[in-house]
Amino acid sequence: MQVLWFRRDLRLDDHPALVDACRRGPVLPLFILDAALLHHPETGPARVAFLLASLRALDHDLRRRGSRLLVRQGEPAAVLLAVVRQCGADGVVAHVDTERLVGRVRDARVSSALARAGIPLRWLEPPGCIPHLLAYPDWRRSWHGEMALEPLPAPSRISTPPPQGPPEAAAAAVPGLAELGLEADGKPIPAAGTSAALELLERFRDGGAAERYFWQLSLPSARATTGLGPYLKFGVISHRQVLHTIAPLRQGSTGERRSWRQLVSRLRWGAGMAQRFRYLPQLELRPLWDCYEEASPLSAEQEELYAAWQSGRTGFPLVDAAARCLLASGGWLDLNFRSRAIHASFLTNLCGIDWRYGALHYMRHLIDGDCCIDHYQWAMQAGVTAAGGGRGWSRIYHPGRVAVERCDPQGLFIRRWLPELADLTNDQLGSPPLMASYPRPLLDYEQARRRRLGRLERQRQHWRPHGFSRMPADLSPFGAERISGSEVDWASPPAPELSPAALPLEQLDPGALGDLASWFSASRSLALPPAGAQGQRGQGGPRRRRGTGSAADAIQLELW
Repeated sequence: MQVLWFRRDLRLDDHPALVDACRRGPVLPLFILDAALLHHPETGPARVAFLLASLRALDHDLRRRGSRLLVRQGEPAAVLLAVVRQCGADGVVAHVDTERLVGRVRDARVSSALARAGIPLRWLEPPGCIPHLLAYPDWRRSWHGEMALEPLPAPSRISTPPPQGPPEAAAAAVPGLAELGLEADGKPIPAAGTSAALELLERFRDGGAAERYFWQLSLPSARATTGLGPYLKFGVISHRQVLHTIAPLRQGSTGERRSWRQLVSRLRWGAGMAQRFRYLPQLELRPLWDCYEEASPLSAEQEELYAAWQSGRTGFPLVDAAARCLLASGGWLDLNFRSRAIHASFLTNLCGIDWRYGALHYMRHLIDGDCCIDHYQWAMQAGVTAAGGGRGWSRIYHPGRVAVERCDPQGLFIRRWLPELADLTNDQLGSPPLMASYPRPLLDYEQARRRRLGRLERQRQHWRPHGFSRMPADLSPFGAERISGSEVDWASPPAPELSPAALPLEQLDPGALGDLASWFSASRSLALPPAGAQGQRGQGGPRRRRGTGSAADAIQLELW
């Protein structure tokens, strides 16, 4: 018998680890509720609530096939050892998971503990994931090749031995939030389970939303998103299942064909973010380039700006509407990428606050919060993923009249989340008149913009083509001291082992560094010096085949 350890793959279809385990005989499906993740400072209770609902839906799907889900709480290595010994299993199988540092530390400790006990443990790659370093164009071809394959069907029958022990062991012991020491924050939770995800996707495909997805994706009030974020976050549905379901759009109307291409590119973009973090897990804690590293505490003035930005009281309606939408809804359906980008740019570029404070706040509230997507997009909106040498990319959104006229000219999004502005005319929403119920703008856009551009320019003077940020010795989550009850013991001792390990940057040859650089630029601005010519610019560069560079994905990097 094999113990199948579910993690961020809460489905039965297109599940290589499940297929592998079933081929070997009986299977005991297991999920472990780990306090290190449940009480991570970036864990939001609404996201945990959706996770718990997804576990119940998974158990239901398993029971229809003669199996069940065993749910346990505790330290994963200890739980796995106990379960294997109790049921006499032959080994453990699980998918690799590289989203978070806490998970990589966990998996290294699990691997070590099971190896010492002589228990076989097989790590399998989820569809589309690559364990070794590839240049971006090569990975992109590989991803499209894997996504073109038919999704693996769920086994019609899963043989699972009857539970041992008292009768209550037969039930799926999925606890509630309170039993985990968490308190609900009032956000509505999406319907859970693979069937709910497929139903949502089919409504998108057949109900007219696909016709307008491409055209309206940038409009905050359009609600043109698929709403699949939470399901993709926990692997309730796979990328391959999504692509298989929307395949008919490829032969549809002009709008449907464009929407199909856009949705494929967004899925690839999300998978590419995960691959970047697989290579450089330090991106969870540090900017891409070491020249942008800054970890100064907030001043008293910045603390006030941060609090106003969090609560939606900055005096800029589109920024404040995004803030309140996040707090009330968890963002998965109503907060599109443009709203998020404007909200993020305001904090980092105009308030001058480190992007990690914004990433922390978002991860505590997003129901579909994915560390790789969230953190890299925050860093990108702050301009700290850009190459230097005068070619750096910066996008600083105007948060006032310009943003409203371009993104919400009818004020539908603003009025929904800022009812105190409901009686203003459309042309007043970009710069509201003085009123008791709404604050005046907290800053001057032009002054703040010039200040930020000057700071970025000074930092970029120290940029080096091979100056990737290194892995810190201390893996404690950023801002943990700000969140009461945070669990960070997993980060001790300093520099714990990771599984999979981060790329050893100091050991990479120029060719490998070029492959890595190809993930972070659509141009030759990351050209690397040839061997023996360290410090020179404009020579060498990432290895690419003509016509397969990442320029097409440069636009996708603007998507949240």
